[in-house]
Amino acid sequence: MKITIPFAVILFSALLTSPSWADERTLDLSAMRNQSPAQLNELGVRYVTGEGVAQDYAQAHSLWLMAAERGHAGAQYNLGQMYATGTGVKQDFAQAARWYRQAADGGDALAQFSLGLFYEEGRGVAQDYAKAFALYKAAAHQGLPQAQNSFGRLHEMGKGVGQNIEEAKKWYRLSAQSGYVLAQSNLGFQIYAGRKSEQDLIEAYAWLSLAAQQGNAIATAHFNELSGMMTDKQVNEGNRLALKLWQGIQNKSR
Repeated sequence: MKITIPFAVILFSALLTSPSWADERTLDLSAMRNQSPAQLNELGVRYVTGEGVAQDYAQAHSLWLMAAERGHAGAQYNLGQMYATGTGVKQDFAQAARWYRQAADGGDALAQFSLGLFYEEGRGVAQDYAKAFALYKAAAHQGLPQAQNSFGRLHEMGKGVGQNIEEAKKWYRLSAQSGYVLAQSNLGFQIYAGRKSEQDLIEAYAWLSLAAQQGNAIATAHFNELSGMMTDKQVNEGNRLALKLWQGIQNKSR
């Protein structure tokens, strides 16, 4: 299970498979015994979210550290998130990168994406677009929508790889079809910018409409501009396509 915490769009990772815990005392005793790394990671998430226990970031850090040192990629990623956001610890991008790297090496897609962002932005590591590209690629091929979007963006900008708009659109589309709003905006604009047919205009309208309805400001600006260029018939077709795309996204998420 992925948990969203309020200070940013940050995900802590856990697979909640064990039984519900009776109370905080049970949690403390269990954590001191020979629990599996997966259980330690889950307990750490519970201490962050306050699910069944008093919220305690220090306890979460201790539990995740035990699990991370035993090679649990989810706990390694979670420690990276703590250091990246300064949750319960002093913010330290170098430490965050260290834990992200361990989790990324273990195949964790969220860690690959997060470390890719660090390399792209030069946060906690030296800026390196080639490394960002490789990490985004690994996570994108695991189906992570935000990584697919970033992988497409590097293709669009020609950073870490030669510029390739068609490849960018391919990855934006995969991400957009999963419901990722930034990819919907990016895809709509790229179709709009390179349109060659009336159908391109209608598809661009549909994707920008979806992103605009979810509050994306850039998509809204492009959508308003595009709408003014279209006939009533084209707008109606665009709305029908937008509804079809949205239904496909909803079906995919079930």
